[in-house]
Amino acid sequence: MLDDYEREALREIQRRLLVEDPEFAQSFDADTQRLNRAATPDLPKRAYTVMLVFGSAFVVILLLAGSPFIALLFAALTMWVWYARAHRQENGRGRP
Repeated sequence: MLDDYEREALREIQRRLLVEDPEFAQSFDADTQRLNRAATPDLPKRAYTVMLVFGSAFVVILLLAGSPFIALLFAALTMWVWYARAHRQENGRGRP
């Protein structure tokens, strides 16, 4: 963690770089954006579908086994996966 003095020194260096060589400074922004995209987990549609099928089947098995509370927990987890899949497609990150 940087203290206030170090943070201000870093800002001054960044300002100087931006003034002296804007292309060099912008190259760091492009690298940062590329790294942020690479760090974002993005499961394929098939993985969500498999999780939904297994989650739903497990809920039915738990209900038949007489464990309604745990079945309810897995149903909630399955609904969360379903929501995540729908939300992923709304954001345009889904792959066909």
